[in-house]
Amino acid sequence: MVFKLAFLNRTILSIDIGTYETKVVEGKITHKGIVINNFFSFLTPEGAYRDGHILEKELLYYVLKEELRKNKLSSKITYLTIKSSSIITEEIKIPVVKDKDIEGILKYELKEYLPIGIEDYIIQYKILNKMKVEEIEKLRILLIAIPKEIVENHFILLRDLGLKPTVLDFQLNSVSKLLKYNQIINENQDIKDTVIALIDLGFINTSVIINRNDDILFNQSIEFGGDSMNENRMNGIDKGDIEIMLKEINSVFVNYKKIYKEDEIRKIFLYGGLSNIKDMGNIFEKYFNMPSIRIKNMDNIYLKEDLNKYVNCVGCIIRAGE
Repeated sequence: MVFKLAFLNRTILSIDIGTYETKVVEGKITHKGIVINNFFSFLTPEGAYRDGHILEKELLYYVLKEELRKNKLSSKITYLTIKSSSIITEEIKIPVVKDKDIEGILKYELKEYLPIGIEDYIIQYKILNKMKVEEIEKLRILLIAIPKEIVENHFILLRDLGLKPTVLDFQLNSVSKLLKYNQIINENQDIKDTVIALIDLGFINTSVIINRNDDILFNQSIEFGGDSMNENRMNGIDKGDIEIMLKEINSVFVNYKKIYKEDEIRKIFLYGGLSNIKDMGNIFEKYFNMPSIRIKNMDNIYLKEDLNKYVNCVGCIIRAGE
């Protein structure tokens, strides 16, 4: 969490600003699950935003303000989930210690793992799981370094819109919480005790998360997305472009298998803009020889719309400990 406030049992406005499209949901956690009572999306103004960076604040402000006004939202408490190649992630392993001691150890180790101008970044961390290293149990921790400029610019934008910026989340974290919160995808795909690959086919890049139950086993992004394809990508499939993307994703799977030799990936789940291209699931299924399914819904999410577009927004609503 970057913005310091936290609210329980409140209606939350969750925003995912993308280079190509911006997604917004409004909802809350209830006894039966996450109920989304308002949702919409719109094309992000061209040139206003790219890869987590606000390039034309006034233009983005104007369009966001108009869209928020048209859709008559009830909450000003705002969570924002972002993805950017400027965000540095590094996985480290430390001895198993009490939660209160983790931050102290990380501060000591930080310069070794993140040899950057640390003062220009906001540092977060996420405990992934426990594992044995040479018979010694250790914590796998994902360090996340977010440029302060990104944080401050988004905070100012939301504040100027009259909203109450409360949480800034990293999309990897948003998605991992969604997987922890749900066990069934598309009504019949049980993901419990199953190693799955969740692939976000985005506009700027493609993110791959390999997960089992509550554990993120592996994650990696590739610098290939919808923007890398030819101008007619939405009207048809350029086989050459698709082949490049599949090979890049396969290289991620190869890197995963070097670490987890016995934990085979059993299913692939697709979301994001390019997952909507006709036959994309079949293309993945033939290439990787395993079930490859476009996400439509999850068992504890109540949304009167295809979840595919709003995966990151909905996951952002879930806060650790709530």
